[in-house]
Amino acid sequence: MTEAPQWLIDMPKTDLHRHLGGSIRLQTLLELADMYGVALPENVEQKIRAKNHQSKSLTSYLDAIKICESVFVKPDAFQRVAYEVCEDAAKENIRILELRFGPTNYMHDHMKLYEIVEATLDGLKKGGKDFNIHTGLIICGIRTDFEATRKAAEIAINYQPGVIGFDLAGKEAGHRPKQFQGILKPVLENFLPITIHAGEDDTVASIAEALIYLNAQRIGHGVTMLQSTKLLDYVNKMRVGVELCITSNIDTGSVAAIETHPARVFYQNDLRITINTDNPTISDTTITKEYLLLMEHLGFLQEDIYRLAKNGIKAAFLDSRETKQYLDEFDAITGNGRQ
Repeated sequence: MTEAPQWLIDMPKTDLHRHLGGSIRLQTLLELADMYGVALPENVEQKIRAKNHQSKSLTSYLDAIKICESVFVKPDAFQRVAYEVCEDAAKENIRILELRFGPTNYMHDHMKLYEIVEATLDGLKKGGKDFNIHTGLIICGIRTDFEATRKAAEIAINYQPGVIGFDLAGKEAGHRPKQFQGILKPVLENFLPITIHAGEDDTVASIAEALIYLNAQRIGHGVTMLQSTKLLDYVNKMRVGVELCITSNIDTGSVAAIETHPARVFYQNDLRITINTDNPTISDTTITKEYLLLMEHLGFLQEDIYRLAKNGIKAAFLDSRETKQYLDEFDAITGNGRQ
């Protein structure tokens, strides 16, 4: 990969689809494992990097994340990692960071759900202040566990406004969004924005259900969207945000190769696509690398990258005044007029 041009380094960025567990620094993973007596597999770095996996599948990708998540055994770990994610984001000039995780994955007899969420919010709040980043937490329900999703929805509602959105994550195939309509009704009734993992490991029907039954304002991944022209047109007209994670989509086998990624077609159809890292530790990536991939393999130009970066601001779960503030900042720094 070529070196990033200065304009890309200087460009204000967003990362709206990024998981806490898959963002832990390798050194922090090792230190927390030692501190808490957690046994990690031998050659742990090789095990967690998706590029080393024989199977390019969502299952192997999620297994790697579980290794990282194994060290989140006390509230201090959540606070530390959330803070460090902010620090890492600041180094790339990320101005808006929306971090997500499924807190019910970590509950045990000596660590309550509220402790997990509060510690993570504390880390984000301190990191946001210290590194001048707008931060927000998205709570994930677990597709394979209705009761866990119910608990996640309840705590997400109780911790607004620090919690800015709700998501469904985990194994997608066989666990369609429609099944969660009743469970997520309280989330909708409390006007908490919804973004749903859909079209990553399932057909376009999964995306359709997220929009129809869960009123999703954003779709995570959505790479199968090209299967329906009507849905593509709807997503365009309604300005639904599409959270693309280029490297991750290849790592999970959702897309066979960068050259066949639908990002280019989505862009040409004027969808509000945003560029994100998903799990930077697992995919061994950064937001800057993600933009470079688009330039090197899919023909995106500087003006296109600027437009994508602005999409991230427009799609973020901000109020209109905050959105305007960050768009104005973007224009002032890049000299790029409002689009």
